[in-house]
Amino acid sequence: MLISFYNSNSYKLWRNIILCIAISICYATSIGWIIHLEALAIALDAALTVCLLSIGSIALWNIYSYAIPDSINHLQTLSLHILYCFMCILFVVGVESIFIYVIFPKSFTSFATTLPLRAFCMTLLYIAHREYHDANKKIQEDNEDEIIEENTAVKDPIERITVKVGQKIKVILVTDLIYLKAEDDYVAFFTTEGHWLKTGTMKEFEATLPSNKFVRIHRSYIVNIDKIVKIERYGQQQQLQLTTGERIRISPNGYKILRTKLNL
Repeated sequence: MLISFYNSNSYKLWRNIILCIAISICYATSIGWIIHLEALAIALDAALTVCLLSIGSIALWNIYSYAIPDSINHLQTLSLHILYCFMCILFVVGVESIFIYVIFPKSFTSFATTLPLRAFCMTLLYIAHREYHDANKKIQEDNEDEIIEENTAVKDPIERITVKVGQKIKVILVTDLIYLKAEDDYVAFFTTEGHWLKTGTMKEFEATLPSNKFVRIHRSYIVNIDKIVKIERYGQQQQLQLTTGERIRISPNGYKILRTKLNL
Protein backbone atom coordinates (compact mmCIF):
# COMPACT_ATOMS: atom_id res chain seq x y z
CA MET A 1 0.00 0.00 0.00
CA LEU A 2 2.86 2.38 0.85
CA ILE A 3 4.56 1.72 -2.50
CA SER A 4 1.26 2.28 -4.28
CA PHE A 5 0.91 5.66 -2.52
CA TYR A 6 4.42 6.72 -3.57
CA ASN A 7 3.56 5.87 -7.18
CA SER A 8 0.20 7.64 -7.07
CA ASN A 9 -0.56 10.93 -8.81
CA SER A 10 -1.65 12.42 -5.46
CA TYR A 11 1.79 11.83 -3.93
CA LYS A 12 3.54 13.21 -7.02
CA LEU A 13 1.36 16.34 -6.93
CA TRP A 14 2.07 17.06 -3.26
CA ARG A 15 5.77 16.38 -3.76
CA ASN A 16 5.77 18.81 -6.68
CA ILE A 17 4.02 21.52 -4.63
CA ILE A 18 6.44 21.14 -1.70
CA LEU A 19 9.45 21.34 -4.01
CA CYS A 20 8.03 24.43 -5.72
CA ILE A 21 7.51 26.13 -2.35
CA ALA A 22 11.05 25.35 -1.17
CA ILE A 23 12.68 26.41 -4.44
CA SER A 24 10.59 29.59 -4.68
CA ILE A 25 11.50 30.71 -1.16
CA CYS A 26 15.22 30.16 -1.81
CA TYR A 27 15.00 31.80 -5.24
CA ALA A 28 13.09 34.92 -4.18
CA THR A 29 14.95 35.37 -0.89
CA SER A 30 18.48 35.01 -2.26
CA ILE A 31 17.97 37.26 -5.29
CA GLY A 32 15.86 39.76 -3.34
CA TRP A 33 18.54 39.96 -0.66
CA ILE A 34 21.20 40.75 -3.30
CA ILE A 35 19.34 43.86 -4.52
CA HIS A 36 17.98 44.76 -1.06
CA LEU A 37 14.30 44.36 -1.89
CA GLU A 38 11.95 45.10 0.97
CA ALA A 39 10.67 42.11 2.92
CA LEU A 40 7.10 42.43 1.61
CA ALA A 41 8.32 42.43 -2.00
CA ILE A 42 10.42 39.31 -1.37
CA ALA A 43 7.49 37.51 0.31
CA LEU A 44 5.09 38.37 -2.51
CA ASP A 45 7.69 37.43 -5.12
CA ALA A 46 8.14 34.05 -3.42
CA ALA A 47 4.35 33.47 -3.35
CA LEU A 48 4.07 34.43 -7.02
CA THR A 49 6.97 32.16 -7.95
CA VAL A 50 5.33 29.21 -6.15
CA CYS A 51 2.26 29.63 -8.37
CA LEU A 52 4.29 30.10 -11.55
CA LEU A 53 6.61 27.14 -10.91
CA SER A 54 3.70 24.87 -9.97
CA ILE A 55 1.83 25.70 -13.17
CA GLY A 56 5.01 25.50 -15.25
CA SER A 57 6.21 22.19 -13.82
CA ILE A 58 2.85 20.47 -14.38
CA ALA A 59 2.68 21.83 -17.93
CA LEU A 60 6.25 20.73 -18.65
CA TRP A 61 5.64 17.24 -17.26
CA ASN A 62 2.78 16.78 -19.72
CA ILE A 63 4.86 18.25 -22.54
CA TYR A 64 7.72 15.83 -21.83
CA SER A 65 5.27 12.92 -21.71
CA TYR A 66 3.05 13.66 -24.69
CA ALA A 67 4.37 16.53 -26.86
CA ILE A 68 7.85 15.22 -27.70
CA PRO A 69 7.51 12.26 -30.11
CA ASP A 70 9.79 9.25 -29.70
CA SER A 71 10.43 9.20 -33.44
CA ILE A 72 12.32 12.53 -33.72
CA ASN A 73 16.12 12.65 -33.70
CA HIS A 74 18.40 14.09 -31.01
CA LEU A 75 18.84 17.46 -32.75
CA GLN A 76 15.08 17.94 -33.05
CA THR A 77 14.62 16.93 -29.41
CA LEU A 78 17.29 19.42 -28.32
CA SER A 79 15.66 22.17 -30.40
CA LEU A 80 12.31 21.52 -28.72
CA HIS A 81 13.88 21.63 -25.25
CA ILE A 82 15.59 24.95 -26.05
CA LEU A 83 12.26 26.35 -27.22
CA TYR A 84 10.38 25.13 -24.13
CA CYS A 85 13.14 26.43 -21.85
CA PHE A 86 12.94 29.86 -23.51
CA MET A 87 9.16 29.87 -23.10
CA CYS A 88 9.51 29.01 -19.39
CA ILE A 89 11.95 31.87 -18.86
CA LEU A 90 9.59 34.30 -20.59
CA PHE A 91 6.64 33.01 -18.57
CA VAL A 92 8.20 33.13 -15.09
CA VAL A 93 10.52 36.12 -15.41
CA GLY A 94 8.03 38.03 -17.55
CA VAL A 95 5.19 37.71 -15.05
CA GLU A 96 7.58 38.56 -12.20
CA SER A 97 8.70 41.71 -14.02
CA ILE A 98 5.13 42.88 -14.61
CA PHE A 99 4.25 42.15 -10.99
CA ILE A 100 7.18 44.14 -9.57
CA TYR A 101 6.64 46.99 -12.03
CA VAL A 102 2.98 47.36 -11.06
CA ILE A 103 3.16 46.70 -7.30
CA PHE A 104 6.64 48.03 -6.47
CA PRO A 105 7.55 50.52 -9.22
CA LYS A 106 10.36 52.09 -7.16
CA SER A 107 12.12 48.73 -6.90
CA PHE A 108 11.82 47.85 -10.60
CA THR A 109 15.17 49.39 -11.59
CA SER A 110 16.98 47.24 -9.03
CA PHE A 111 14.86 44.24 -10.03
CA ALA A 112 15.80 44.68 -13.70
CA THR A 113 19.49 44.23 -12.88
CA THR A 114 18.74 40.67 -11.73
CA LEU A 115 16.96 39.58 -14.92
CA PRO A 116 20.02 37.71 -16.34
CA LEU A 117 20.47 35.92 -13.00
CA ARG A 118 16.78 35.01 -12.87
CA ALA A 119 16.90 33.71 -16.44
CA PHE A 120 19.96 31.62 -15.54
CA CYS A 121 18.19 30.16 -12.50
CA MET A 122 15.15 29.25 -14.61
CA THR A 123 17.43 27.53 -17.13
CA LEU A 124 18.99 25.42 -14.37
CA LEU A 125 15.55 24.57 -12.99
CA TYR A 126 14.36 23.53 -16.45
CA ILE A 127 17.36 21.21 -16.89
CA ALA A 128 16.87 19.72 -13.41
CA HIS A 129 13.15 19.20 -14.05
CA ARG A 130 13.84 17.48 -17.37
CA GLU A 131 16.50 15.21 -15.84
CA TYR A 132 14.11 14.30 -13.01
CA HIS A 133 11.38 13.45 -15.52
CA ASP A 134 13.77 11.28 -17.57
CA ALA A 135 14.95 9.45 -14.43
CA ASN A 136 11.35 8.85 -13.33
CA LYS A 137 10.45 7.62 -16.81
CA LYS A 138 13.40 5.19 -16.74
CA ILE A 139 12.23 3.77 -13.39
CA GLN A 140 8.70 3.31 -14.75
CA GLU A 141 10.06 1.59 -17.85
CA ASP A 142 12.10 -0.80 -15.71
CA ASN A 143 9.01 -1.60 -13.63
CA GLU A 144 6.94 -2.14 -16.76
CA ASP A 145 9.65 -4.40 -18.18
CA GLU A 146 9.27 -6.63 -15.11
CA ILE A 147 5.51 -6.74 -15.66
CA ILE A 148 6.01 -7.65 -19.33
CA GLU A 149 8.18 -10.62 -18.36
CA GLU A 150 5.54 -11.88 -15.91
CA ASN A 151 2.61 -11.76 -18.35
CA THR A 152 1.55 -14.97 -20.04
CA ALA A 153 -0.73 -15.60 -23.01
CA VAL A 154 -4.42 -16.30 -22.47
CA LYS A 155 -6.16 -19.36 -23.94
CA ASP A 156 -8.90 -17.45 -25.75
CA PRO A 157 -7.53 -14.18 -27.20
CA ILE A 158 -10.02 -11.58 -28.35
CA GLU A 159 -10.79 -11.05 -32.05
CA ARG A 160 -12.33 -7.58 -31.91
CA ILE A 161 -12.48 -4.50 -29.71
CA THR A 162 -15.56 -2.31 -29.28
CA VAL A 163 -15.23 1.42 -28.68
CA LYS A 164 -18.04 3.87 -27.97
CA VAL A 165 -17.99 6.84 -30.37
CA GLY A 166 -20.73 9.28 -29.40
CA GLN A 167 -23.99 7.34 -29.66
CA LYS A 168 -22.44 4.65 -31.86
CA ILE A 169 -20.30 1.60 -31.24
CA LYS A 170 -17.13 1.19 -33.30
CA VAL A 171 -15.96 -2.39 -33.84
CA ILE A 172 -12.22 -2.74 -34.46
CA LEU A 173 -10.94 -6.07 -35.69
CA VAL A 174 -7.74 -7.11 -33.95
CA THR A 175 -6.16 -7.83 -37.35
CA ASP A 176 -6.70 -4.17 -38.31
CA LEU A 177 -4.80 -2.84 -35.30
CA ILE A 178 -1.40 -1.28 -36.01
CA TYR A 179 -0.48 -0.44 -32.43
CA LEU A 180 -1.86 0.54 -29.03
CA LYS A 181 -0.68 3.51 -27.01
CA ALA A 182 -1.23 4.36 -23.33
CA GLU A 183 -2.99 7.71 -22.80
CA ASP A 184 -3.34 8.27 -19.02
CA ASP A 185 -6.44 6.25 -18.00
CA TYR A 186 -7.18 5.33 -21.62
CA VAL A 187 -5.68 3.18 -24.34
CA ALA A 188 -5.58 4.50 -27.92
CA PHE A 189 -6.12 2.01 -30.75
CA PHE A 190 -4.49 2.95 -34.05
CA THR A 191 -5.60 1.62 -37.44
CA THR A 192 -5.30 2.89 -41.00
CA GLU A 193 -8.71 4.55 -40.54
CA GLY A 194 -7.67 6.60 -37.51
CA HIS A 195 -7.45 6.10 -33.76
CA TRP A 196 -9.96 5.65 -30.93
CA LEU A 197 -9.78 5.83 -27.13
CA LYS A 198 -11.13 3.29 -24.64
CA THR A 199 -10.82 3.20 -20.88
CA GLY A 200 -8.49 0.49 -19.65
CA THR A 201 -4.85 -0.36 -19.08
CA MET A 202 -2.13 -1.66 -21.32
CA LYS A 203 -1.75 -4.68 -19.05
CA GLU A 204 -5.38 -5.68 -19.61
CA PHE A 205 -5.14 -5.56 -23.40
CA GLU A 206 -1.69 -7.15 -23.42
CA ALA A 207 -3.22 -10.15 -21.65
CA THR A 208 -6.16 -10.47 -24.07
CA LEU A 209 -4.59 -9.77 -27.47
CA PRO A 210 -3.16 -12.72 -29.46
CA SER A 211 0.34 -13.18 -28.04
CA ASN A 212 1.68 -14.50 -31.34
CA LYS A 213 0.70 -11.26 -33.12
CA PHE A 214 1.13 -8.51 -30.54
CA VAL A 215 4.11 -7.59 -28.38
CA ARG A 216 4.61 -4.89 -25.78
CA ILE A 217 7.79 -3.11 -26.83
CA HIS A 218 7.56 -0.25 -24.35
CA ARG A 219 5.55 0.68 -21.27
CA SER A 220 3.36 2.87 -23.51
CA TYR A 221 3.19 0.78 -26.70
CA ILE A 222 1.91 -2.58 -27.92
CA VAL A 223 2.48 -3.23 -31.63
CA ASN A 224 1.11 -5.64 -34.20
CA ILE A 225 4.07 -7.71 -35.40
CA ASP A 226 2.57 -7.93 -38.90
CA LYS A 227 2.69 -4.12 -39.18
CA ILE A 228 6.44 -3.82 -38.51
CA VAL A 229 8.50 -2.81 -41.56
CA LYS A 230 11.97 -2.69 -40.01
CA ILE A 231 13.92 -2.35 -36.78
CA GLU A 232 16.80 0.12 -36.59
CA ARG A 233 19.20 1.52 -34.03
CA TYR A 234 18.30 4.82 -32.32
CA GLY A 235 21.14 6.09 -30.12
CA GLN A 236 21.70 3.50 -27.41
CA GLN A 237 18.31 1.87 -28.06
CA GLN A 238 16.34 0.43 -30.95
CA GLN A 239 13.29 1.75 -32.75
CA LEU A 240 10.91 0.15 -35.20
CA GLN A 241 9.17 1.53 -38.26
CA LEU A 242 5.55 0.62 -38.95
CA THR A 243 3.68 0.31 -42.23
CA THR A 244 2.30 3.82 -41.65
CA GLY A 245 5.83 5.25 -41.57
CA GLU A 246 5.65 5.98 -37.85
CA ARG A 247 8.67 5.16 -35.68
CA ILE A 248 8.43 3.96 -32.10
CA ARG A 249 11.28 3.56 -29.65
CA ILE A 250 11.76 0.12 -28.06
CA SER A 251 12.76 -0.42 -24.43
CA PRO A 252 15.71 -2.79 -23.82
CA ASN A 253 13.51 -5.56 -22.42
CA GLY A 254 10.87 -4.96 -25.09
CA TYR A 255 13.57 -5.47 -27.71
CA LYS A 256 14.51 -8.83 -26.19
CA ILE A 257 10.89 -9.99 -26.27
CA LEU A 258 10.42 -8.71 -29.82
CA ARG A 259 13.48 -10.61 -31.01
CA THR A 260 12.09 -13.77 -29.47
CA LYS A 261 8.71 -13.24 -31.15
CA LEU A 262 10.40 -12.67 -34.52
CA ASN A 263 12.83 -15.58 -34.03
CA LEU A 264 15.84 -13.29 -34.50
